[in-house]
Amino acid sequence: MSLKAPIGILDEHPEWSRRLMAELERRRLPFEKIDHSNHAFDPRDREPRYSVIVNRTSPSSHTRGHAGVLFYAEAVLNHYESLGVPVINPVAAYRFEKSKALQLDLFEGLGVRYPRTVVVNHPDQVLKALDRLRFPLLVKPNVGGSGAGITRFDSRPALEAVVDRLDFGPDGTALVQEYIEPEDGAIVRVEVLDGGYLYAIRLVRPATANFNLCPADVCAVPAAPPAAADLAACPVDAVNRPGITVSRFDPPADAIDTAVRLARAASIDVGGVEYLVGRADGLIYFYDINATSNFVANAPAVLGWDPTPRFADYIVQRALTA
Repeated sequence: MSLKAPIGILDEHPEWSRRLMAELERRRLPFEKIDHSNHAFDPRDREPRYSVIVNRTSPSSHTRGHAGVLFYAEAVLNHYESLGVPVINPVAAYRFEKSKALQLDLFEGLGVRYPRTVVVNHPDQVLKALDRLRFPLLVKPNVGGSGAGITRFDSRPALEAVVDRLDFGPDGTALVQEYIEPEDGAIVRVEVLDGGYLYAIRLVRPATANFNLCPADVCAVPAAPPAAADLAACPVDAVNRPGITVSRFDPPADAIDTAVRLARAASIDVGGVEYLVGRADGLIYFYDINATSNFVANAPAVLGWDPTPRFADYIVQRALTA
């Protein structure tokens, strides 16, 4: 097959697109990695230069010194879309990716169970929210990525002692959220592709684990600021993290259906939807939607197959049917 123009891979991370690019090279397909941490575009340039754009922008970019990517990505994605270039995970998906507050409204609108949460933009509102929430609580930046900036509090005095020093993240907005202890310390990530179920993995961490690892709600609070490598941690890396167990998992049908509904409503073509089962009540709580999917590390060993070729097939399909 031949493409009229290269595949554009929009990604500022040095490693996350490595396996995808290797698959495209194997197929001898032209592509260009677009590092939008140092980038420019001219709105008057109306020539489509790519057959398809694969958006792999992550809100964790600001933890790698690439804070300019967070809001620039919307403009550059909109530009490509305005040229008629197919965009996998378009600007609509990216808005949900980078805003946990938008995700909450999506959960609420679709009747999906999620941890009780109040969205705030000032430290005063954190304390006011306590009338509606129960401890333990998490305070998490609205724009986070990979568990960055999440803090757990087990009592009001502990929260009051630091409330004026909480980091609300790049957009000055935070979530005050009831902490749901996950059954067996486990979370489940359901991967979707092209509007359907692809696979699921179950991640289990030991109770003594002390690092930031997305999915966010199983994060422990580090005693010191986490290293850059920890801030970039996510399920794709978890196979190689000490103490983390990652395995293929078959979620119940209703959990799969809910994950697919959420992904479609968020305009996500490829990504992961995360949930946990509450230890206290045995109920499923959804808490995060990700429009950046790197797939699980060492997929053939974990899943018994590699999803990257399926992703490449989808990219080519979108490029050829534009």
